[in-house]
Order: sequence, then structure tokens, then C-alpha cells
Amino acid sequence: MLDSMTLRSSVLLAVTVLAGCDHEVLVHQDEPATQSLYQELARSWVRWAMILPYSSSPIEDTTGELCDLGQELGPGPHVWMLAGTSGGAVERECDIPAHTALFFPLINRWVVPGYDPTDLPEDIPAFIEWVGEYFAYARSTTCSLTLELDGEPLLADLEELDEELYVAVTEPFEATLNDDNWASAYGKQGGDYPLVFTDGHYALLRPLSPGEHTLMLGGARCDEEGAVTWETSATYTLTVAGGGPGGGFGGFGPF
Repeated sequence: MLDSMTLRSSVLLAVTVLAGCDHEVLVHQDEPATQSLYQELARSWVRWAMILPYSSSPIEDTTGELCDLGQELGPGPHVWMLAGTSGGAVERECDIPAHTALFFPLINRWVVPGYDPTDLPEDIPAFIEWVGEYFAYARSTTCSLTLELDGEPLLADLEELDEELYVAVTEPFEATLNDDNWASAYGKQGGDYPLVFTDGHYALLRPLSPGEHTLMLGGARCDEEGAVTWETSATYTLTVAGGGPGGGFGGFGPF
């Protein structure tokens, strides 16, 4: 179940931490508070993605018509979740409320093991260690990352994108999986899962100015020879609503 109070507290803490920043649109993980914020938002993103019916979710959306689905299940009214794809490229259109930050993965992974009541608690540390090793390996195969806003890259290159945006949540958290999920065809059952993990490259953007913006996000994994084995790409045309002065940066809400 989503610990909304913890997440909302982290968001409120971010207001204080970011209050003296330079208005750069990308929130950097350069302080413990923003690192914790990214961790909390990554958990919230996975919970949001898992609880929605996968076949008709923002991840599988081909137009953007589902971009507002389940936003009330996220971290609160000031953060809007965007999705990549389960593979391949897509173009979407999405209306964003005024004064609203954006959070999304460029490329990410979830580990959601089946729960067996006979599992012993002493087995969990070994499994967590395996998760950490798997995440490290998967990160090492990331050969491309894309994050552009209005035609301009927000970070210089792959190395900088990797360093700035990588998040690994290796402490287990709980999430609810929809009966219609990415592995339901293989017998994966919906329900509450007590051991969920995620890693990947996530980005948090401060609220954008009113009007139209183009956001490009994505990534790819390659084999040892450099051949692409999997890739994802989403291009969003975002229409941000206008609004009066907000409570934070330049009148754009809490960030």
C-alpha cells in the first residue's frame, strides 16, 4: 500500500531544499534530500504502474489519451507521472495541470518476486544482494539515454545522464499488482506483493511554463558487441495549463 504521508513529507522537504536553487528545470540528485526524494518518487511510480491495468495503461498508450490515468494514485497533486514504453517508440500528447512537476523513467526495471508464505525471513538478505547485483549488471548494459526538452538535451552525454539520474531502490517495498499485468499471460497473479524493487534512470522536472513543450525520453541496452538488445522511446507534446502565481519557483508551484 502506498505510504502517501511519507512521500508527501518528502515532497514538502524538497520545497525547502530546492527553494534557493537556480530555476534549472531538472532537479539534480546532488543532496541527500533530493536523493531521498528520487527514491520515494521511484517507489511511487512503480506502485502507480503496477496497480493500473497493464493492457490499457499509460505505458501501453499509443496516443497520450491515457496520460492522466491514475494520477490520483501518485504522490500528490504537484507531481505528474509520465510513462515510457514496454519497448519501441511512441508519440503522445498530454495536457498537464499548471504548477505541476513531472516524474518519469528514461529506462527502468522492476523486480516483483512471487510471495511464498514458507519463505524464511533469513533468506531475504541473500535475495536483496542478488537484486543489487542484477541492477548493477543491467545498469552496465545501458548504452543510450535520452532526455530532451524543447529540442535541448538537459544533460551533456550518457555518462552525465547515468551519474545524475540513476536510482536503485534495493530496500523492499510493498505494491499492489493488477490482475492485468505485464506477465499475466504467463500466470503472474495480481495482488499485494511485499518485496518489490526498482532501478533505472529517472528524471524529476520542475513545473514547466504554460504552453506547449516537447519532451523526449528513452534509453537502450546493448550486448557486449554494442548491438542494441532492447530500447524504448517516448516523445511527448505537453500542453501545460496557465495559472496564477504559485507557491514556489517563478510562480510554478512547490518546486
